[in-house]
Amino acid sequence: MKKNIIMTFVMLLTLTMFSCTKKADIEGIEPKLPPLQLSSLGYQQVSPFTISNTVLQLNFGATTTNMTTGAFKVDILNGSTVIKTVNFAAWTGKDESSTGTTTNHTIDYTLQSTTYSSNTSVYAGTINLKLSLLGLTNGGTYGVRATAYNADKSKSSSITQASFFKTTAQ
Repeated sequence: MKKNIIMTFVMLLTLTMFSCTKKADIEGIEPKLPPLQLSSLGYQQVSPFTISNTVLQLNFGATTTNMTTGAFKVDILNGSTVIKTVNFAAWTGKDESSTGTTTNHTIDYTLQSTTYSSNTSVYAGTINLKLSLLGLTNGGTYGVRATAYNADKSKSSSITQASFFKTTAQ
């Protein structure tokens, strides 16, 4: 009898422990989140690339919390040496080297739906780079460093992919 009472009590305790729903403590967690964070950088094309006619589409993921986006920079690396920097004034639009109707490189993003917090935004972005404008050589291996900035450039986040893509040896 005593054993049945204990088992019943344990079952009730277990049911009440795991049947409760608890909302996240947004006010407690939000201040601990990074205000700006690049979380991923990749591409879906098949390397090696032909320099003369390839537009490399980079994909990036990012989040901001209580922050407005600003500039964005992409460095092309040969080892640890920067061989070309592509600057964007914003997370959408043409790069600074594009003029008038000439578009060299572009960046854009879409906001992802989230139920986390109205102050946190999640971004899925693309960067299109014309390889012919980056000073690459045939048969080379290159890295990429992306740096995102907030509106007043007081915060930044970088992500680097070493030996990220190759060009064909022609």
